[in-house]
Amino acid sequence: MQTAFAKAWEARNGRHDAMTLGGEAIMVHRAGAGRPLVCIHGWAMGGLSFAPQLALIDQGFEIIAPDLPGFGDSSIAQAHPTIATMANLVRNLITDLDLSEVTLVGWSMGASVAWQLAATSSARLKALVSIDMSPRVSPENGWDYALSSSMTRETIELAVQAMRNDWTGYCDLFLDRILAEPKAEIRTAMAALAALADPVNASQAWLSLVQFDARAQLAQIQVPALAIHGGRSALYPQTVGHEIARLMPQCWAIVLDDVGHAPHLEAPEAFNAHLSNLAKRGPPAPTLCEHLSTQ
Repeated sequence: MQTAFAKAWEARNGRHDAMTLGGEAIMVHRAGAGRPLVCIHGWAMGGLSFAPQLALIDQGFEIIAPDLPGFGDSSIAQAHPTIATMANLVRNLITDLDLSEVTLVGWSMGASVAWQLAATSSARLKALVSIDMSPRVSPENGWDYALSSSMTRETIELAVQAMRNDWTGYCDLFLDRILAEPKAEIRTAMAALAALADPVNASQAWLSLVQFDARAQLAQIQVPALAIHGGRSALYPQTVGHEIARLMPQCWAIVLDDVGHAPHLEAPEAFNAHLSNLAKRGPPAPTLCEHLSTQ
């Protein structure tokens, strides 16, 4: 049975292209034509999770959403999956498709991948949007934007064991924290994507994520950017967006007050409007941080 995500891609004549990039066999979901939006999914998810952004096709955009190795319909990673290797794969995708003026969109872990790519190679990029993510997931004295202040080496190891021993059970707990309000159709579609992920691959990517620190890299990113966060996110404080905007030279933070960890899924019209404005016209003015209701 098709999920809401798959149905949306089918309705928009989406194509699903098998590609090999740097030795990695991946699936790339594409729809529309025009300005390229390269969308990088979050941990345990897949490219189909950007289904609500398909509405932007009507504004002259092409949606390009790869399944990272070991997630969605892509094969298990041949190289050890890290934020750096995933960023390199997306860079290869952009080069292979000969894309230019790309707006990168990264959700959660995908934001870390986007930051890594933009900090190390921005030649083909026009703009960047991060979705509800912290530049440093692990706690540190004086750092108020970690995923959990109680995270330790021991709890990380326990989480990895839980992922590998009971992937479905672990994902159920994780997915319960994504949405601000229960939405069965979205929850079911996310669970179907999570079921496709390889637990070992996912746990390796998770280990890289908790070791990753993008704070120094943000200062090196020279493209206009938005940090869009959910005012009711259960994963990160909404104020992390303002911190990202402080660290990144051309970044503006936007808080959508009534949503959780997935603003692009929970408030697609508001999210798409901000994404479209950035991709077409550049960053907003005049404030560094806006709090906006999605109602």
